[in-house]
Amino acid sequence: MQYDDEKDPGTAALAAVAGLARSVEALTRDVSAMKAGLKQTASKTAVARLNDTVASLGNTVASFEDLLTRLAAKPSTARGLGTGADAGPDAEPVRSWLRLPEQDEAALQTVLSELLPWMESTYLRYATAQETLPPCWLWHPEIVEELLWLMDAWTAAYEGEEASNKLVGDWHDRQRPGVTRRIGEYVPACDVLAHRDPAGQRAITVPLAADADQFVTWWATARDDNGPAPTPEQIKRGRRGDRGLAAVPNTAGGQR
Repeated sequence: MQYDDEKDPGTAALAAVAGLARSVEALTRDVSAMKAGLKQTASKTAVARLNDTVASLGNTVASFEDLLTRLAAKPSTARGLGTGADAGPDAEPVRSWLRLPEQDEAALQTVLSELLPWMESTYLRYATAQETLPPCWLWHPEIVEELLWLMDAWTAAYEGEEASNKLVGDWHDRQRPGVTRRIGEYVPACDVLAHRDPAGQRAITVPLAADADQFVTWWATARDDNGPAPTPEQIKRGRRGDRGLAAVPNTAGGQR
């Protein structure tokens, strides 16, 4: 049996076991027939069949052993695509633009030195990618994050140790269209000349994080009831900037 990279390793192993079981069953039948005292001519035929079966059994076992050896030696994931539960202790972690060290400019430069040529040679070859990528994409870390993992997924599908048509198809059918759609949703009206995020302001703040204690109390003691009504001060603080609770109307009672 030859291992087919298009198959899942577990499926290939099960196929090898099934082949081994069939060979053993055939060998058992032939041995039983010989023991039953067949005639000389029949015995010669049985011996010939037995030789063929034993040879087939040996090939199957050898293929199965080779498969298990390669499965044991093969890393669980391609570069940059390991999952915490499956990756070994020496596996390279999945890369994330959002989690790169803040002061490590070399690491940031390394990522962009890979990402920019890949975008030119591959990603922007697709018309939908050109249509949805805003010129100010480098200002938006969520877009860089999406493009980085999409590039690593492409690398694994085409060039990784487990590269296959199945992974390539998934990249084309699901991953690339998903990233393209989400990028278009993140910043539909943003441009370099009209960048929506004012410079010098903190990029992310969690609305009303300072008031979390009262929600701890509510969820711990009265979660079957509705939560506390927003106070006028909470409404005022929550409405600052377009990242807060801008949808909350300015009413004293905090009704929505």
